[in-house]
Amino acid sequence: GVEIGRKWALNGLIVVVIACPCALTISTPVTYAAGLAATAQRGIIVKGGARLEALGSVKTIVFDKTGTLTEGKFRLLHLDTIGENKTRKEVLELLALMEGPSSHPLAATLVNAARSEGVEVSNDLKVINHSILKGEGVTAYIADDEVYVGNVHLFKRLGFYDQLNDAEKKKTVDWSEEGGTVGFIGIKSIGIIGMFCVADGVRKEAKEVVTSLINDQINVLMLTGDGDGAARAVAREVGIPYENVRSQFLPEDKLHYVASLLGFSKRKVNVLKKKELLLFCGDGVNDAPALSVADVGVAMGEGAALAMEMSDVTLMDSNLSKLLFSIQMGTKVIATVQENIAVSVAAKVVVIALTFAGRMSLLGAIAADVGVMLLVSINGMKLLPGGHGLCCARRNAYSQLKTPNAEMV
Repeated sequence: GVEIGRKWALNGLIVVVIACPCALTISTPVTYAAGLAATAQRGIIVKGGARLEALGSVKTIVFDKTGTLTEGKFRLLHLDTIGENKTRKEVLELLALMEGPSSHPLAATLVNAARSEGVEVSNDLKVINHSILKGEGVTAYIADDEVYVGNVHLFKRLGFYDQLNDAEKKKTVDWSEEGGTVGFIGIKSIGIIGMFCVADGVRKEAKEVVTSLINDQINVLMLTGDGDGAARAVAREVGIPYENVRSQFLPEDKLHYVASLLGFSKRKVNVLKKKELLLFCGDGVNDAPALSVADVGVAMGEGAALAMEMSDVTLMDSNLSKLLFSIQMGTKVIATVQENIAVSVAAKVVVIALTFAGRMSLLGAIAADVGVMLLVSINGMKLLPGGHGLCCARRNAYSQLKTPNAEMV
């Protein structure tokens, strides 16, 4: 009786010790912290371990075009005046006035173009009620005239685009096919007084990044508010299939499209399959709604403050190669957490089995519990910056102790 009581009391104590979830509890935050430290060292700001882990489950990536796949550094290719109401100098002056308060990368290009042609803005002209038309352009009052600067979508909505003759419409199509972004300037009482074409270069790393993502079986799409010609030109250069390109999208169009992709992926959810998440990568105010609804939102560090606020991840130097690193780190985090869970559960099963076989002591159970906790913590630390985590740091410290100081020789 007494011996049996002691035996089962000991077994109970061992089970209580080994059932302690310390290893399971500590392994995940340690892994998250190591992964976050590694990404931060690369200039990637991730808002929490859960978002870092989500990066490892991304199967669809939707890119914005301007400022994301391209550099967002425009140059003016063409500028034509329409009609005889305004001279080229007057058109450039109005463009400089309208785009001066704007933060869009294209705005600085038009202001610089006016400055390079020696156009000086008159102090008598004041911009009143300057406002942004999301996804279309800007509008303001100058000398009691309502002035618009924006894309073809805006001027079609206003009914001004139809006033262009066939030759002028063909020219805008040709400019777009060259890969440029076509815009117009118009006055409400007159109509379109000028049209222009600007272009920016594709980021040097964009093609390599897109190719790597496609090779990793990730579906890559591109959304843009620009025309079809400019969108196809960039897609061709970076390697995105034409069927995955959507052009002339307003901010709400991007939002609804991303939401529709999310809805479709949710319908295909299988509890036995790995999660397949959607990532949206953008840089501007127009991308903020889509960034907020995507499973993972990634903003470019050179982009708008609102985009960074709404995103889960920010690439501080706007290098798309960092996106690849983030996804790879997310994958490593998931694998490491799974390894830690497997080791913890396996150790507990082995100790319990030995306990009921009469081959486990209380001290052994304590050692096993603490040992596994240390083991999974060290395993999580392998993600620390430097490529080899804790082991690398320990080897470096040891080598420094063995190496004589140069000043002491």
